[in-house]
Amino acid sequence: MDTTDLVAKALNASIATLVILLTAILGRIFYMQKLHPLSKFPGPWYASSFSVFGAIVSVLHKEPQFFMYLVEKYGTDSPIRISPTMLLFPKPSALKDIYRDPQCNTRGGMYDSGALGPPHLVSTIDGEKHRVLRKALSNAPWSIGPLKNAWEPRFDEQVSLLIKKLKEHAEAKRTICLSDKVAEFAADILSIISFTQPFGSVENQRDEKYLLTNWRKGLTFFGFSGRCRFFRERILRLPVVGSLLLPTTSNDYGMGWLMGEADRQVTRREQQNKEKPFEGRPDFLQHCLDARYSDGSPLTPTQKRAHVTLLYQAGADTTGTALGCILRLILTNPSTLARVRAELDAAESSGLLSTPIRYDETLQHLPFFVACIKEGLRLFPPAPNLFPRVIPKEGKVIDGHYVPGGMDVTSHAYTVQRDKDFYGQDAEDFKPDMWLQSEKRNFELEAAQFTFGIGSRICLGKDVAKLEMYKLLPEIIRRFDIQVKNSGSYVVDGGVAYNVDFLVELTARNSV
Repeated sequence: MDTTDLVAKALNASIATLVILLTAILGRIFYMQKLHPLSKFPGPWYASSFSVFGAIVSVLHKEPQFFMYLVEKYGTDSPIRISPTMLLFPKPSALKDIYRDPQCNTRGGMYDSGALGPPHLVSTIDGEKHRVLRKALSNAPWSIGPLKNAWEPRFDEQVSLLIKKLKEHAEAKRTICLSDKVAEFAADILSIISFTQPFGSVENQRDEKYLLTNWRKGLTFFGFSGRCRFFRERILRLPVVGSLLLPTTSNDYGMGWLMGEADRQVTRREQQNKEKPFEGRPDFLQHCLDARYSDGSPLTPTQKRAHVTLLYQAGADTTGTALGCILRLILTNPSTLARVRAELDAAESSGLLSTPIRYDETLQHLPFFVACIKEGLRLFPPAPNLFPRVIPKEGKVIDGHYVPGGMDVTSHAYTVQRDKDFYGQDAEDFKPDMWLQSEKRNFELEAAQFTFGIGSRICLGKDVAKLEMYKLLPEIIRRFDIQVKNSGSYVVDGGVAYNVDFLVELTARNSV
């Protein structure tokens, strides 16, 4: 056989392969657009035919912008198909149907990639298993009353320490990244609640243990693996690939490092408990060790470590993101800053504020500041992720639209909290006065907030975050004049947000 014949055969084989591949792609597009159970719903053909497109959008840090573009293009009268098997409901009226119905408590498969490590509350797919596990962990003080009694004095120590460190920066006339400083504060609060002692990020003014850096490094993989179904269900399931790509405790960065740190903390505490029973106020680590199922059995060793890891994942950076976003909104809106400062000064002169400010004092005496916090969370939620629920096999009507069984339905905090029908044509503007209109309207706004989730899977740490925000934010505005050098940006990677380059120069206020 001469060279010409070999080239011809290779060319024919290549052409045949391309034809088969093109036929398969076109066949999939035709099925997804014309025959699939969700084909009647509007959505871009590329995203509704191939889940990899949504994964790429996440990697490019453009998911919120993409969803807002879809809302602008397709409107909100119908859910929007954002992947082959998932519908996005962009209106607040759909939240109750999706997240408060116990029959919709099975989570979509995007949380089953393994990218967050061993299964825990967030990544538990089955609704009944989630209910049982959440009940076992309910021994920890999650609501605001017990949190204030147990932890507010410890929060006060960290608030006072951060104010001291910020004054040192002010005296040295340093330009600092304020979003990093409040994120480091949130990380130390998390370590106190988890392990009794802070890691020292506030004291040392750096990202101790690289907690925040490592968390952010893992977000891109988490976002891609969760959104690309073929990658999640086919590629990561291969033993060799999974061992190479999924996080392990031996990793030096990302989710694997977090898992390793949790393993070290649990192992150390269990050994200490064997030598001497735990004394004092239980931290979350101790609550995990003490947690019991209804039959009296403890969490498994893997579950104990997974839930300590979950604390890092859920609270290390997200609360810091909220703190930074709210400060940016206040400081870059002069009229808002003036009103906030006047409210603080009036409460101060009336002797209504402690040092540092207590949670109840902010709630009772600083109503406009509270409105600013709520409005900041509306516009820039710290975890604008997809939280899909699986429709039961018999199907279900969501916000007036019948969805076939087995399909995923989701809302999205960034999108739903900018709905113009609900919030007005200026829904993307910062308008804290909206929260002060009337008791009825405030109730409606609270019901439409998706920042911390809704229903049986609502964020366990919601009140921990509120306690931090209501204490630290007014204290910073109270103590400093702040010149914004660079407002920075709000980055969403893998459905989780963080702030970058929010640079300021501080001047200590002499009046307080």
